[in-house]
Amino acid sequence: MKLLILLTVISLPFWQRVDYSKFSHATKKHQAECKTCHTVPTKEWPKASKFPDIVDYPDHAACVSCHRTQFFKGARPQICSVCHTKTSPRDEARYAFRNPASRRQFSIAFPHDKHQDVIARLLTKPKGIELAHATALQQQNYNNCTICHASQDTTYKARPTDHVSCFNCHWKSEEPVAANCNGCHKLTMPEKPPAVALRFSPKFMHEGGGEKKNHVLECTACHINITNSAPLRGLRPDVPITACTECHNKEGLRQDLSKELAAIDKNRGFVCVYCHDPSLGKEDAPARHYLIAERPPLKRRDSK
Repeated sequence: MKLLILLTVISLPFWQRVDYSKFSHATKKHQAECKTCHTVPTKEWPKASKFPDIVDYPDHAACVSCHRTQFFKGARPQICSVCHTKTSPRDEARYAFRNPASRRQFSIAFPHDKHQDVIARLLTKPKGIELAHATALQQQNYNNCTICHASQDTTYKARPTDHVSCFNCHWKSEEPVAANCNGCHKLTMPEKPPAVALRFSPKFMHEGGGEKKNHVLECTACHINITNSAPLRGLRPDVPITACTECHNKEGLRQDLSKELAAIDKNRGFVCVYCHDPSLGKEDAPARHYLIAERPPLKRRDSK
Protein backbone atom coordinates (compact mmCIF):
# COMPACT_ATOMS: atom_id res chain seq x y z
CA MET A 1 0.00 0.00 0.00
CA LYS A 2 2.79 2.42 0.90
CA LEU A 3 4.56 1.62 -2.37
CA LEU A 4 1.36 2.31 -4.30
CA ILE A 5 0.93 5.71 -2.65
CA LEU A 6 4.57 6.59 -3.36
CA LEU A 7 4.27 5.60 -7.04
CA THR A 8 1.06 7.62 -7.35
CA VAL A 9 2.74 10.75 -5.95
CA ILE A 10 5.78 10.35 -8.21
CA SER A 11 3.59 9.92 -11.27
CA LEU A 12 1.73 13.20 -10.65
CA PRO A 13 2.63 16.12 -12.94
CA PHE A 14 4.77 18.76 -11.18
CA TRP A 15 1.90 21.28 -11.22
CA GLN A 16 -0.27 18.89 -9.18
CA ARG A 17 2.32 18.15 -6.52
CA VAL A 18 1.85 20.00 -3.25
CA ASP A 19 4.71 21.96 -1.70
CA TYR A 20 4.08 21.40 2.00
CA SER A 21 6.80 23.87 2.98
CA LYS A 22 4.39 26.68 2.04
CA PHE A 23 1.02 27.36 3.63
CA SER A 24 -1.75 29.15 1.76
CA HIS A 25 -5.12 30.31 3.03
CA ALA A 26 -6.25 30.22 -0.59
CA THR A 27 -6.47 26.41 -0.33
CA LYS A 28 -10.18 25.61 -0.11
CA LYS A 29 -9.84 23.45 3.01
CA HIS A 30 -7.95 26.29 4.73
CA GLN A 31 -10.84 28.74 4.38
CA ALA A 32 -12.89 27.59 7.36
CA GLU A 33 -13.44 29.81 10.38
CA CYS A 34 -10.18 30.96 11.98
CA LYS A 35 -10.99 29.10 15.21
CA THR A 36 -11.01 25.82 13.25
CA CYS A 37 -7.20 25.86 13.40
CA HIS A 38 -6.25 28.82 15.59
CA THR A 39 -6.82 28.79 19.33
CA VAL A 40 -8.73 31.98 20.15
CA PRO A 41 -7.22 33.52 22.16
CA THR A 42 -3.74 32.01 22.07
CA LYS A 43 -2.63 30.68 25.46
CA GLU A 44 0.31 33.10 25.77
CA TRP A 45 -1.58 36.20 24.54
CA PRO A 46 -0.93 38.35 27.69
CA LYS A 47 2.79 38.35 26.85
CA ALA A 48 2.23 39.77 23.36
CA SER A 49 -0.98 41.80 23.42
CA LYS A 50 -3.23 43.92 25.61
CA PHE A 51 -6.26 42.03 24.30
CA PRO A 52 -7.15 38.31 24.14
CA ASP A 53 -5.85 37.75 20.63
CA ILE A 54 -4.25 35.29 18.20
CA VAL A 55 -0.53 35.82 18.71
CA ASP A 56 0.96 32.48 17.65
CA TYR A 57 0.65 29.70 15.09
CA PRO A 58 -1.92 26.89 15.53
CA ASP A 59 -0.99 23.91 17.71
CA HIS A 60 0.15 20.64 16.18
CA ALA A 61 -3.34 19.16 16.52
CA ALA A 62 -4.66 21.55 13.88
CA CYS A 63 -2.10 20.26 11.37
CA VAL A 64 -2.31 16.59 12.24
CA SER A 65 -6.09 16.55 11.84
CA CYS A 66 -5.64 16.75 8.05
CA HIS A 67 -1.94 16.19 7.42
CA ARG A 68 -1.01 13.19 9.53
CA THR A 69 0.82 11.56 6.61
CA GLN A 70 2.98 14.63 5.95
CA PHE A 71 3.44 15.34 9.67
CA PHE A 72 5.09 11.99 10.40
CA LYS A 73 7.03 11.70 7.16
CA GLY A 74 10.67 11.14 8.11
CA ALA A 75 12.82 12.83 10.76
CA ARG A 76 12.46 16.27 9.18
CA PRO A 77 8.97 16.62 7.73
CA GLN A 78 8.72 19.33 5.08
CA ILE A 79 5.44 20.60 6.49
CA CYS A 80 7.11 21.60 9.78
CA SER A 81 9.17 24.28 8.04
CA VAL A 82 6.04 26.43 7.66
CA CYS A 83 6.19 27.41 11.33
CA HIS A 84 9.50 26.11 12.70
CA THR A 85 12.95 27.54 12.09
CA LYS A 86 14.37 24.01 12.15
CA THR A 87 12.51 20.83 11.25
CA SER A 88 13.76 18.76 14.14
CA PRO A 89 11.92 16.85 16.89
CA ARG A 90 14.34 18.36 19.40
CA ASP A 91 13.92 22.01 18.41
CA GLU A 92 10.60 23.77 19.04
CA ALA A 93 11.72 27.26 17.96
CA ARG A 94 9.21 28.99 15.69
CA TYR A 95 9.33 31.93 13.37
CA ALA A 96 7.89 35.20 14.60
CA PHE A 97 4.13 35.41 14.19
CA ARG A 98 3.44 36.61 11.63
CA ASN A 99 6.64 35.62 9.76
CA PRO A 100 7.91 38.94 8.31
CA ALA A 101 9.65 37.07 5.47
CA SER A 102 6.44 35.53 4.14
CA ARG A 103 4.13 37.22 1.67
CA ARG A 104 0.89 38.65 3.00
CA GLN A 105 -2.17 36.63 2.12
CA PHE A 106 -4.79 39.08 3.37
CA SER A 107 -5.52 42.69 2.56
CA ILE A 108 -7.04 44.93 5.22
CA ALA A 109 -10.31 46.72 4.67
CA PHE A 110 -10.11 49.96 6.64
CA PRO A 111 -12.33 52.85 5.48
CA HIS A 112 -10.76 56.07 6.74
CA ASP A 113 -13.80 58.03 5.63
CA LYS A 114 -16.15 56.12 7.97
CA HIS A 115 -13.77 56.31 10.93
CA GLN A 116 -13.24 60.04 10.57
CA ASP A 117 -16.45 61.04 12.31
CA VAL A 118 -16.71 57.98 14.55
CA ILE A 119 -13.46 58.74 16.37
CA ALA A 120 -14.66 62.26 17.16
CA ARG A 121 -17.51 60.84 19.25
CA LEU A 122 -15.28 58.65 21.41
CA LEU A 123 -15.00 61.06 24.34
CA THR A 124 -15.94 58.65 27.12
CA LYS A 125 -14.32 55.47 28.31
CA PRO A 126 -15.92 52.40 26.62
CA LYS A 127 -17.53 49.79 28.84
CA GLY A 128 -16.26 46.27 29.27
CA ILE A 129 -12.64 45.19 28.99
CA GLU A 130 -9.92 47.59 30.13
CA LEU A 131 -8.79 49.25 26.90
CA ALA A 132 -5.24 50.18 26.05
CA HIS A 133 -6.09 53.65 24.79
CA ALA A 134 -9.08 54.52 26.99
CA THR A 135 -7.24 57.42 28.62
CA ALA A 136 -6.10 58.73 25.25
CA LEU A 137 -9.66 58.58 23.92
CA GLN A 138 -10.95 60.65 26.82
CA GLN A 139 -8.43 63.36 26.03
CA GLN A 140 -9.50 63.80 22.40
CA ASN A 141 -11.45 66.98 21.75
CA TYR A 142 -11.56 66.53 18.00
CA ASN A 143 -11.09 63.90 15.33
CA ASN A 144 -7.46 62.85 15.74
CA CYS A 145 -5.64 60.14 13.76
CA THR A 146 -3.08 59.69 16.57
CA ILE A 147 -5.51 57.35 18.36
CA CYS A 148 -4.22 54.69 15.95
CA HIS A 149 -1.13 56.33 14.44
CA ALA A 150 1.03 56.92 17.49
CA SER A 151 4.31 58.83 17.35
CA GLN A 152 7.19 56.67 16.19
CA ASP A 153 9.62 59.56 16.63
CA THR A 154 9.51 63.33 16.16
CA THR A 155 9.45 62.93 12.38
CA TYR A 156 7.29 59.95 11.51
CA LYS A 157 4.00 58.47 12.65
CA ALA A 158 3.74 54.71 13.07
CA ARG A 159 1.05 52.60 11.46
CA PRO A 160 -0.81 50.00 13.57
CA THR A 161 0.89 46.61 13.65
CA ASP A 162 -1.62 44.72 15.80
CA HIS A 163 -5.27 44.73 16.86
CA VAL A 164 -4.94 47.00 19.91
CA SER A 165 -6.12 50.24 18.32
CA CYS A 166 -8.92 48.39 16.47
CA PHE A 167 -10.27 46.56 19.50
CA ASN A 168 -10.86 49.82 21.34
CA CYS A 169 -14.11 49.88 19.40
CA HIS A 170 -14.40 46.53 17.67
CA TRP A 171 -13.89 44.17 20.58
CA LYS A 172 -17.54 43.16 21.06
CA SER A 173 -19.76 46.18 20.47
CA GLU A 174 -19.03 47.54 16.98
CA GLU A 175 -19.05 45.37 13.86
CA PRO A 176 -16.85 43.86 12.65
CA VAL A 177 -16.21 42.50 16.15
CA ALA A 178 -13.04 40.68 17.19
CA ALA A 179 -14.49 37.26 16.39
CA ASN A 180 -15.35 38.34 12.84
CA CYS A 181 -11.92 38.19 11.22
CA ASN A 182 -13.36 38.34 7.70
CA GLY A 183 -14.86 41.72 8.47
CA CYS A 184 -11.44 43.35 8.04
CA HIS A 185 -9.11 40.71 6.61
CA LYS A 186 -9.90 39.91 2.98
CA LEU A 187 -8.21 36.93 1.37
CA THR A 188 -6.24 38.00 -1.68
CA MET A 189 -3.52 36.60 -3.89
CA PRO A 190 -0.21 36.49 -1.99
CA GLU A 191 1.48 39.85 -2.23
CA LYS A 192 4.64 41.54 -1.08
CA PRO A 193 4.53 43.70 2.06
CA PRO A 194 3.37 47.23 1.19
CA ALA A 195 6.16 49.60 0.24
CA VAL A 196 7.00 52.45 2.56
CA ALA A 197 5.58 55.74 1.33
CA LEU A 198 8.16 58.05 -0.25
CA ARG A 199 9.13 61.03 1.84
CA PHE A 200 9.99 64.27 0.05
CA SER A 201 10.42 66.50 3.10
CA PRO A 202 12.54 64.58 5.61
CA LYS A 203 13.19 67.66 7.72
CA PHE A 204 9.53 67.97 8.69
CA MET A 205 8.81 67.03 12.32
CA HIS A 206 5.28 66.23 13.46
CA GLU A 207 6.16 67.07 17.04
CA GLY A 208 8.19 70.17 16.12
CA GLY A 209 7.66 73.42 14.27
CA GLY A 210 9.38 76.04 16.42
CA GLU A 211 9.09 76.74 20.13
CA LYS A 212 5.29 76.77 19.93
CA LYS A 213 5.28 73.38 18.15
CA ASN A 214 3.16 74.71 15.33
CA HIS A 215 3.04 71.31 13.62
CA VAL A 216 0.98 69.75 16.43
CA LEU A 217 -2.36 70.00 14.66
CA GLU A 218 -5.28 67.77 13.77
CA CYS A 219 -3.73 65.40 11.22
CA THR A 220 -6.25 66.07 8.48
CA ALA A 221 -5.46 69.78 8.56
CA CYS A 222 -2.61 68.80 6.22
CA HIS A 223 -3.41 65.24 5.08
CA ILE A 224 -6.65 66.32 3.45
CA ASN A 225 -7.00 63.33 1.08
CA ILE A 226 -7.22 60.78 3.91
CA THR A 227 -10.73 61.73 5.01
CA ASN A 228 -12.26 60.86 1.64
CA SER A 229 -10.56 57.48 1.22
CA ALA A 230 -12.37 54.18 1.72
CA PRO A 231 -9.73 51.63 0.57
CA LEU A 232 -6.14 51.41 1.83
CA ARG A 233 -4.72 50.25 -1.50
CA GLY A 234 -3.18 53.18 -3.34
CA LEU A 235 -3.65 55.53 -0.38
CA ARG A 236 -0.99 58.23 -0.23
CA PRO A 237 -0.40 60.44 2.83
CA ASP A 238 0.78 63.27 0.57
CA VAL A 239 0.28 66.87 1.63
CA PRO A 240 -0.43 69.76 -0.79
CA ILE A 241 2.13 72.53 -0.72
CA THR A 242 -0.57 75.03 0.27
CA ALA A 243 -0.71 73.34 3.70
CA CYS A 244 2.97 74.29 4.19
CA THR A 245 2.93 77.76 2.66
CA GLU A 246 0.12 78.90 4.95
CA CYS A 247 2.97 79.48 7.39
CA HIS A 248 6.15 79.18 5.33
CA ASN A 249 5.43 81.70 2.58
CA LYS A 250 3.18 84.36 3.99
CA GLU A 251 3.67 88.11 3.93
CA GLY A 252 4.67 89.45 7.32
CA LEU A 253 5.45 85.98 8.61
CA ARG A 254 8.22 84.20 6.67
CA GLN A 255 9.18 83.68 3.03
CA ASP A 256 10.97 80.33 3.01
CA LEU A 257 9.72 79.21 -0.41
CA SER A 258 10.29 82.54 -2.15
CA LYS A 259 13.80 82.82 -0.72
CA GLU A 260 14.87 79.48 -2.17
CA LEU A 261 13.33 80.26 -5.57
CA ALA A 262 15.21 83.55 -5.53
CA ALA A 263 18.43 81.66 -4.75
CA ILE A 264 17.90 79.53 -7.88
CA ASP A 265 17.62 82.76 -9.89
CA LYS A 266 21.15 83.67 -8.82
CA ASN A 267 22.62 80.16 -9.03
CA ARG A 268 21.08 77.39 -11.11
CA GLY A 269 23.04 74.85 -9.05
CA PHE A 270 21.42 75.94 -5.78
CA VAL A 271 19.95 72.97 -3.88
CA CYS A 272 16.66 73.49 -2.03
CA VAL A 273 17.25 71.85 1.32
CA TYR A 274 14.94 73.78 3.65
CA CYS A 275 12.21 71.18 3.09
CA HIS A 276 13.57 68.59 0.69
CA ASP A 277 16.21 65.90 0.51
CA PRO A 278 19.17 67.09 -1.64
CA SER A 279 18.44 64.43 -4.27
CA LEU A 280 15.10 66.13 -4.90
CA GLY A 281 16.16 69.65 -4.03
CA LYS A 282 18.51 69.85 -7.01
CA GLU A 283 15.67 69.25 -9.49
CA ASP A 284 13.52 71.93 -11.13
CA ALA A 285 10.96 73.30 -8.70
CA PRO A 286 7.38 72.28 -9.65
CA ALA A 287 5.20 74.90 -11.31
CA ARG A 288 2.94 74.97 -8.24
CA HIS A 289 5.85 76.29 -6.17
CA TYR A 290 6.15 79.29 -8.48
CA LEU A 291 2.37 79.73 -8.45
CA ILE A 292 2.42 80.09 -4.66
CA ALA A 293 5.22 82.68 -4.97
CA GLU A 294 3.16 84.49 -7.65
CA ARG A 295 5.86 84.02 -10.28
CA PRO A 296 5.93 82.36 -13.70
CA PRO A 297 7.47 78.85 -13.70
CA LEU A 298 11.19 78.73 -14.43
CA LYS A 299 13.58 75.92 -15.41
CA ARG A 300 17.07 75.85 -13.90
CA ARG A 301 18.65 75.93 -17.35
CA ASP A 302 17.03 79.36 -17.84
CA SER A 303 18.65 80.74 -14.67
CA LYS A 304 22.07 82.36 -14.55
